[in-house]
Amino acid sequence: MRHRLLMLTMILFGALLQMVLPTWPLFGGMKPPILAALVLHYSLRRDNREMWLAVFTAALMQDGLELGSFGPALLAFPIIGILANRIRTEVFADGLVSQVIFGAVIGLFFTFITLLIFTASGQRPFSFGLTLLRLLGSFILGMVTLPLVSHSIIRLEGLIPKRRTYGWQ
Repeated sequence: MRHRLLMLTMILFGALLQMVLPTWPLFGGMKPPILAALVLHYSLRRDNREMWLAVFTAALMQDGLELGSFGPALLAFPIIGILANRIRTEVFADGLVSQVIFGAVIGLFFTFITLLIFTASGQRPFSFGLTLLRLLGSFILGMVTLPLVSHSIIRLEGLIPKRRTYGWQ
């Protein structure tokens, strides 16, 4: 129960942090994919039920913060969660190289889905140069964001006191 409460608190804090952080003009106006990193972290480390709780909470927060219609995160986050949950026993989720690679992939994938949906619905105009800059920026920001988010969550979960056992329990 404490881990679920920490997970929901981290998702709310991640949404707040993602909303407050400025966009990076060097990367095409992208922000670090904090909520996507949270989804991937919890999908690689939790069971199916908690993974879905993290996916839908983060997707609703992400789409609620985004200027545009609901949909990109509700499409991308379940795909990220399902794939990560299926391969969680085959990968070393705490390795820095794994986190950098997965962070780059989720940043690129989420930005691609977002750009595809917003361009297809006519909410944002398509520009090849800006699109390429945003994809490259999300690739780099994802590489940096996932290891930082994952390390901070692991440190916070380490601070949660363990349940004491008494006698023969």
